Amino acid sequence: MKKKIVIADIAAAAGVSTATVSRVLNTPSMVRPELRARVEQALRAFGYVPDAAARALASRKTRSVGAVVPTLGTSIFARGVEALQNRLGEAGYGLLVANSQYDLEREMFETRTLLERGIDGLVVVGNERLSEARALLRQYDIPVVVTYVCEAADGMPAIGLDNFQGGYDIAQILVEMGHQHFAVATSPFSSNDRIRARRHGILTCLEHRGLRPPPDAILEVPYTMEHGRKALRELMGQFPQITALICTTDVLAIGAIAEARALGLDVPRDLSIAGFDDLDFASYLDPSLTTVHVPTEEIGRLAADTLIAMIRREPVAMSTELPGRVVQRQSTAPPRSAEALPRKKPSRTRPKGQRTTLSG
Repeated sequence: MKKKIVIADIAAAAGVSTATVSRVLNTPSMVRPELRARVEQALRAFGYVPDAAARALASRKTRSVGAVVPTLGTSIFARGVEALQNRLGEAGYGLLVANSQYDLEREMFETRTLLERGIDGLVVVGNERLSEARALLRQYDIPVVVTYVCEAADGMPAIGLDNFQGGYDIAQILVEMGHQHFAVATSPFSSNDRIRARRHGILTCLEHRGLRPPPDAILEVPYTMEHGRKALRELMGQFPQITALICTTDVLAIGAIAEARALGLDVPRDLSIAGFDDLDFASYLDPSLTTVHVPTEEIGRLAADTLIAMIRREPVAMSTELPGRVVQRQSTAPPRSAEALPRKKPSRTRPKGQRTTLSG
């Protein structure tokens, strides 16, 4: 029978102590790079695989972290998860990922599944969740970090941007360009605090300037490009005087740009369109999309650092606000004069720096 490889074999091959091998396996960031490289080379040479079950039983830690995100279908969350995983890996933690499809019931199911696997900590998105899910997190009493919002709630640290301010800022830029006739297309917000805050920020800015759109010019539609197209088609059919459309996500804005082209509208000369998220391909569209940049990679890295600190019972920042800056591109411009260039009704109608608050 083949001899089972143990830590002592790895230590002898690498010329280090068994304690050093153990640190490389459990807390690699605490080992000098040259020693870590020697141990990792020996681990690969022997094909050593740690007995995770035995380690978890002995330490009551699995060295795994869970994350529940709304979707992995867009870069806004996919890149954040990648950054989270990379940072956790540097500290010797693995990542288990689930997606909730923007459904709070499914989020609770996926959260329960991860908790039952014995994860040491959890990363979630936003503060909106079922009361049963909140009770579940209290029951398991593990470190939880909330991302993509900056307002801490239920004793859980939050890392993200001020979505309200991002919405306010992008509306303000369009107002300062001279736009007076606005419409808003938003993805569902009843159970999504990020979208709700963005919408509120947009409408608050417009209200402050006396430019709030009529109720029918504020459309809530599903989170797809096709519904972004349908939203613009409906809005232009009812309100042909609109010169600016603000969307609470890039996905809706991209659909709106496609529909504007189909309706014979020039973006941005006839209609300015803005989004929110700054997806990877936003800068490659024609025209490129004006949007609010969400710092996804930084959110992922800081979430990992915060969670590891909490696992180690170290003090962490309860509220970390990252800047959600507006990126101005080709899809927005000052409106051209309605008197000089009258607009035609479309032929198709219908269907700030980082801020932290410390807590010990």
